[in-house]
This record gives sequence, C-alpha cells and structure tokens, in this order.
Amino acid sequence: MALADRMTELAWIRDLFERSAQHKAQTVLVEGAVATGKTALLHTFGEEAAADGALVLTATGSRAERGHPLGILGQLCHPFHTAELQSWTEQQPGPQPPPAEAPDAEPAAMAETTARIARGLCTALLEYAAGRPVVLCVDDVQYADRPSLEILLYLLRRLKSERLLTVLSEWTVSPLAHPAFRAELLRHPDCRRISLTSLSEEQVGEVIAEHTDPATAARLAPGYHQVSGGNPLLLRGLLEDAPPTGGGAPPAVPPTEESFRQAVLDCLYRWDQSTVDVARGLAVLEESGGRGDPALVGALTCTNGPRVEADVRALTGARLVHDGRLRHPAIRAAVLDTLTPDARLRLHLRAAGLLYDQGREALEVARHLVAADSTPGGWAVPTLHEAASRALAEDRAEAALDCLSLACRSTEDPAQRAALTMELARISWRRDPSAVLRHLTPLKEAVTAGLLEPPNAIPIALHLFWHGRGQEAQELLDWFTATADTGDPRTASGLSCLGNVRKWLHLSPQLPYATGISGDLPAPTGLAALHDGTTTAGPAEAAGPVLLTASDALGSALAEGLHARAADWAEQTLASTGLSSAGIGDAQFALSALIHTGRTERAAAHCDTLLAEARARRAPTWEALFTSYQAEVALHQGALERAAELAQDALRLISARGWGVVVGHPLSVRILALTSLGRPAEAAGLLRQAVPDGMFHSPFGLCYLRARGHHHLAAGRPRDAFIDFHRCGELMRSWSLDLPELVPWRSDLAQAHLSLGRPEAARDLVTAQLAMPGAHAPRTRGLSLRVLAATEAGNRRTARLREAADLLLGAGDQCELAGVLADLSRAHHELGELSRARAVAHQALQAAAEAGIEDLCRQSLSLRDAAEGLTEDTADGVASLSEAERRVTALAAIGHTNREIARELFITISTVEQHLTRVYRKLNVKQRADLPLRLTGSGRYPPRLVPAAGKSCTG
Repeated sequence: MALADRMTELAWIRDLFERSAQHKAQTVLVEGAVATGKTALLHTFGEEAAADGALVLTATGSRAERGHPLGILGQLCHPFHTAELQSWTEQQPGPQPPPAEAPDAEPAAMAETTARIARGLCTALLEYAAGRPVVLCVDDVQYADRPSLEILLYLLRRLKSERLLTVLSEWTVSPLAHPAFRAELLRHPDCRRISLTSLSEEQVGEVIAEHTDPATAARLAPGYHQVSGGNPLLLRGLLEDAPPTGGGAPPAVPPTEESFRQAVLDCLYRWDQSTVDVARGLAVLEESGGRGDPALVGALTCTNGPRVEADVRALTGARLVHDGRLRHPAIRAAVLDTLTPDARLRLHLRAAGLLYDQGREALEVARHLVAADSTPGGWAVPTLHEAASRALAEDRAEAALDCLSLACRSTEDPAQRAALTMELARISWRRDPSAVLRHLTPLKEAVTAGLLEPPNAIPIALHLFWHGRGQEAQELLDWFTATADTGDPRTASGLSCLGNVRKWLHLSPQLPYATGISGDLPAPTGLAALHDGTTTAGPAEAAGPVLLTASDALGSALAEGLHARAADWAEQTLASTGLSSAGIGDAQFALSALIHTGRTERAAAHCDTLLAEARARRAPTWEALFTSYQAEVALHQGALERAAELAQDALRLISARGWGVVVGHPLSVRILALTSLGRPAEAAGLLRQAVPDGMFHSPFGLCYLRARGHHHLAAGRPRDAFIDFHRCGELMRSWSLDLPELVPWRSDLAQAHLSLGRPEAARDLVTAQLAMPGAHAPRTRGLSLRVLAATEAGNRRTARLREAADLLLGAGDQCELAGVLADLSRAHHELGELSRARAVAHQALQAAAEAGIEDLCRQSLSLRDAAEGLTEDTADGVASLSEAERRVTALAAIGHTNREIARELFITISTVEQHLTRVYRKLNVKQRADLPLRLTGSGRYPPRLVPAAGKSCTG
C-alpha cells in the first residue's frame, strides 16, 4: 500500500534518473492535493536511488519552520555543512515571518553573501558526491524559505552538466506559495511536472487486492472509493479499520472508525487555520441538515469569500469535500471533534442568527437553535414554534418535538408555555403516549388557572383517561361544565359533545372511573381522535360533535341490530377520511364496525391501507393501533398464528407504559390466539404481566377479562373463568354497553356453567343472548348456537351445530368452524351415523389446518380414522371436473343430501347422482366422505344454502 498504485509515476522518475546519469541534470516537480501520495513517492524513489549507489539528500518543508532562513538548505547539506553556511546561519536573528510574495513579483537579486554560500555549496556537493549520482529530494516545497529556494535555483543553473536529479513535491493550492520560484523552475528545459490525482475506482481495487483476492477486491472497490474519494491516506485508514482476519476480506461497507478519523485529521491539519475553519463551518452547517454556500461559510467563520472558495477547492482536491459538502458523515464527525463544546455551540448560534437575518425557512434556523440548545433573542421562540408546525406537516415528529421542547424551556410567558406544552403533548402522543404523562399535571393546572382556553379540558381529560387517571379526568370535566361560558362558540362546541363523551366513557357520579373507550367499538372516539386534534382548530372543534355523533349513531345501529347500516357508514367513512390527526378516530370506529358486523375482509383491506400510511408518516402510535386492529381481524377470521404475531408486533411498537389502559386490546387478542393454539404457557406469561388498574374500569378491561376467562377454561379452572365472565357482564350492563357483537359474555359464561355441570343455567344465558337485537351477526350467533348445542342431545344437538357451522362458514372464522365441525362429528358418531361423522370430521380437519390447530382438532375428534384420505392428492382429478360437477361436489362434501343439492342447483336428483358417479371416478374416491371440503384451485367456499323446512345447511 506504500505507493497506492503510483507505479507509473515512479517509472517516470526512474527514467529521469537514468537521463541524469548521462551528465544531464534533470528536475521533476511532483504536484497534487493533500494526501495524494507525493511523500510516499519521494521516499520510495529515494530508497531505490540510494540502493543504486546515488547520494540522496533530503529535506522536508514545514509550515512551522518556514521563517527559518536556509532551513531547507541546512537539511539538504547536513552531511557536508560549509563554513560559510554555518557562519551565516549563526548570525541570523532567528525565525522571521515569511515575506508575502505577489504572484507577479520579479525574482530578487541574490545578495553577495548568498551567492558566496551557493558557490561554496556547489563545490562541497561535488566533492562529497565523489563521482556518484546526486539526488536532491525536497518534500512540501511550498513551505520552503526563500533563501533556500534562491540557492537551490543557483545550484540547478550551475550544475546542468552534472549527474544530478532534483525531485520536488508541492501542493496544488491557490494562491501559489512561491510563484516566482515555480515560474523560474519550470523554465528549465529539463524540468518535468508530474500531477498526482486521487485514485480511480480501479486503482482502489488494486490496493484492496493486496489484502484479498482480485474478485473480492473488485466487489469492494466501489464502496471504499465512494467513502475515501480515492484519497490514499483515507483509503489506508479505512483498510486499517477493517483488517482482514482469517484470510477474510474487508467488509463491503467500509467501517469508519479510529484509523479513518485520524486520517481525516492528518489531512485537515496539513492546511493553515483558514482551511480548518472553513471545514468546521461546513461541518456545523451540515450537522443541522443545511448546506454551506461560500458567503454563509465566510460569514460564519469570518473569512472572505475568495479565500473560502479557495479553501473549498483545496478540500475538494483532497477528496474531503464533494459537491460542496463534506464527503461522508464520518468526515463531518471528525471535523466537529476538533471543536470544543462551547465553540461548537457558538457556531450554531451564529449560524442561526445569520440564517434568520437572511430570511431562511424557520426549520433551517431552528435546527441550529436546537443544536445549540439555546435561544439568543426574542425572535427565537416564535421561530421554533413555526418550525415545529412545518416539521409536523412533513411528518417529522421528532424535529417538531425538539423545537417545541426548546421553545417551552425558553419562553418566560406562562400562557405561551402552556400552549406550547399542549401542542407538545399532542405530538408526543403520536409517537409514544407515555411521553405525555409528564405534561398532564401542568396542563391540568394550566387550564384551570385560565392559561389555556377552557375547551382544552376535554383533550387533557382524555389523555388522563388513556393513562388510567379517571378520577382526575372526571374532576376536570366537572370543572369545565361548571365554569363554561356558553356565549363562547368554542366552549359551546365543547359542551355540545361533552354528553357523548360522558356516555362513551361511562362517567357518572356512581361510576367515577376512567373507563376509556372500548378497543372494539367506541375506543377511537375520545382516546384517539380528541387526543390528536389539530392545532388550527380547537380541541373540541377538531374531533368533537361530528365524530361523537357518528359514534353514537354507530352504537345505536349495533344495539338495534342494524348491521348493514353500520357497515355502510364504515365503508363511507373509510373511503372519504384520510389518515390525519382529526380522522384517526373515525377510522378506528369504522374498522370496529366492519369487524363486528362480519365484514372482516373489508376491514383487513382498510387496515393494510391505514398501516401503510401510518408507517409512511412515521407515527408509531397510529401504527400500533391499526396493527392491533389487524390482529383482531385475523382473530375473527380464525388465523390464530397471524393474530398472535400481529398483536405482539403492536405491543412492541410503543412501550407498555405508553399503551395505558388500551393495552388490554392487543393483550386480549394475543392471549385468546395463544389459548386457541394450545400454547397455554405463553398465554399464562402474558397474564402475569402487570396491567394498569384503570384498564379494568374500561371496555379494554372487558376484552382482557374475556381472554383471561377462556384461558382459565382451557386450563381446567372453570370457577376462575366464571368469575371473569360474570364480572365482564356486570360491567357491560352497568355501562349500557351490553352488545353481544363486542363481547358475547353470556355464551362465555354459559361455557363456564357447562364445565361446572350446570346445563340449565347455560341454556338460559345463551337463549337470552340469542334474543338480543344485536346477536344475529353470523359469528356471534354461530358461537351462541355451539354453546346451546352442548346443552342438548340427539338430532336437536346436531341441528344446532349444523346451523352454527353454516353461520361460521359464512363468517370466515376457520378456528370456530373447526370446533363446531368437530362437535358435530362427535354428535353424529354418538347417533351411530358413522359415515356422516367421518365426512364432518374430514371437514373439521381441513378448517383446523387453515387455522393452524390441526393437531388440537385431531385430539378432540372421537373417530381416530376420521382424517384418513385428508392428504390424498386429488389435484389432477379436480382439474378435470366440469363446473357443474364442481358445484355438486362442493355441496356434497359438506354433507348435503342429494335432494338438497338438487333443490339448491335446480336440477333433478338423478342428475345429482350421475354427477357424483363421475366425480367419484375422476377423484378416485368411493364415497362422499372422501370428497375434499374445498376443491383444489377453486379458491372459494361452497355456496351457502337457505335451510328448508327447519333443516340446517349441513343437512
């Protein structure tokens, strides 16, 4: 890596050395940007020339020693100092500042003393060389002192016929350090220039190939070239940070650690202070997401424009800068590390002031204020507020929170601080509701002290509800009611929706708890929508009367059993309402309506859309809520594994503390799914997790109680299940929220009664549930009929189960369908109907396989041979079936008689028999019990029949 692929340039210098051996002195000027390999080239050639017997004399220029007269010459002639040089050097007063040299200055006349020294050096050099070739190497000649350069030119003029090669290296900087010396040097006919540029991508690959094989090097080269820009010093730092181990290659993404950082600093500190300051200015501006134009960088670093442009060109030549920006974040970090914390903050404050004076966008100014964590004047707080609004409009909640937090800490106006805190709480909830907790007490005090407008009491109360502080929320709403000025339109608007708020929160003097809002239907009304109201409208305006009226109408529709009306409202809402702060509540209500009216496929489609938007807008709370709804959809569809995974994802998106009382929703879904999957240990682990006390005073607690009750049933603890289901029912009735679609607690409690040997009590509960207006949704009624069937026997039991199976088949709940079909199979077996038991068991296992509970279903079946033939591959035969044969097969597979099939398809019984005969032959089966429940490739369920003469569809 020593030459970093400079072999071509080294060959040129070797050629010049050979020419000089023919008594024709040669001079070569190696020029290039910082750290392009000039020094390594000179050292390598010098070692080779010395090995070939040449006298090699070296010197290195230094910024610190530029004022020492004859300093470079003293290094070159150290082995043979002449008396004149020694005497002249001792008489000098010491280091002097280097004289400024105009670009067009004429070379000064050489003083007699300097000429005498030069003549003496010529003689001494030739005597010391003793016939050997002489090589003079001066590195960084731009830092050489003028007397040394004058004498060096003298030597080159006088020794034209000697075996002399002079190799000089110089930075390509503007303005040139010694323009007169350079001009005279290049006039010599035997002077050559070699320009070193940065390494190409191919050359970077050749360097990497020193550490690995060529194929790997070619693969890694683009990444390493992009980070280093082809700067050999930076490339070496990258490779040192990723040393190959065990013969392995460096990683594809170059690590930028300590060696790379030191390489950046090595480059940086080779320049003067002006260039370092410009690099710092660029780093500070870029740290806050901005871009430094020369005028701004100059104002920030107190450097004139032309000098800034020259410094940027120098940094660009060294590949630290690309397209006006520092090439890589690691380079920026290294440059910023050269600043003390105080200096860095001062630069940020200065940048903020400059940008504000230039009329730049508020967000650009605010970034520097936030980085400095300070506000230098009265203009800063309004600028931060404006920047927060702009950031939120761009869905950059983190930036908005940073601006508002600094503004809150900086303002001295209590009312302004309260308003900023209110907005801070609103945006914090969108990211993680737990961040709102520390603001609730100050906000409650601010609104009651008159620092905030009275309608703000409603969203503050809803934040309190979310976090289980219901008593405080009750008191705050009571205060708002008692002190409201009905003449104020905003206050009147808040009062108009307060009744519905109390209704959905179940607030009354007898029940002063924060019941929150149900994770099933009412949840979004207050806790999502009012929490996240817009800043332009008042909190009551943003989500008040319209949303609460809609939620009230939806609740009435469900209570009256008007499911079609509720579903239509939900579809219209989701089609017309985009995901926004004011619309999230409506969206959640609409999803709940679709789920609990059996439109799970539509709910799933809308969930996908809403989730994509929530992720795009970087709103974790929204994403968590809709993921929880997605999990509930999966649960209602019987997709248990997916439901459990989605619920877990929802719980991970925001902290457990952030979920507040709403944690009952995803927890209940996951507990129910794990219990149904036969994984009681995992469900028990969830039940051991601490939950807020306030959750049990909210409908989220209803979901949790139901899930825990079913876990108790599965674990053989029916008394514990009875307690949970009974408590659930008491709460729902006391809150006037007794809707079977939300929580069918009566059928749940009936199962506990059955486990305790109380069939009569179970029958009474289910009968009462079936009589309720909202209990006729297919899934709810199917669940109820399954429990009712367990209280009956014989044909009455099978009739109930067949109807339940038809209902659950239409609802699409594969898990519950598998359970009902397994019950029906056992019922047929008890009646001695073995063929039918076998056919239904076959269907149960197919449904169970889709739900992921096939093993559990096998264990529950009484016929051990029920699943024979289930995995038989009939794909080829199915493909040969005609459409008419498919329709007949689909109905026969779920147990319908030939007469029922004929009536449904409007064909004769004879035709049915003929179709079945052909189907048996094509599928290679002997009886309808062996027919597949779902035809391979059909992608749909068989048509649902309308029962005739009191018979169920599964006949």
